[in-house]
Amino acid sequence: MYFFTAVYSLPMLIACVVGLVLVRTRARALPPRSARLATLGLSALLASTAVSMAWQVSLPFLVRSDMSLYTTVAGVEWLVSAAFSVAGLGLLIAAVLARSAPPAAGPYPYPAPQPPFIQ
Repeated sequence: MYFFTAVYSLPMLIACVVGLVLVRTRARALPPRSARLATLGLSALLASTAVSMAWQVSLPFLVRSDMSLYTTVAGVEWLVSAAFSVAGLGLLIAAVLARSAPPAAGPYPYPAPQPPFIQ
């Protein structure tokens, strides 16, 4: 019965797993840095979701135990989950913004000037 509380995190868990599968199967079409950052970001979000699910499952057992253990575990869970969530979101944003090497440009940001036409 206590495991039903973890169902609330199930959509996020499914989204992270599907995202990881999509990024890994499309890795050749993405710039290597973007694929790597997206994989790391989705993995961090998956870890955050797993920590939250473990917290939700253990919550009824912690409430029955002493309150000092509950507050300690709640604080640690909050810090770990927040750190993974922020890192995962930041890495996903970096993956979207990451590009492969910029195109090689000449010495001018515009086409080189042509010599005047002489007859």
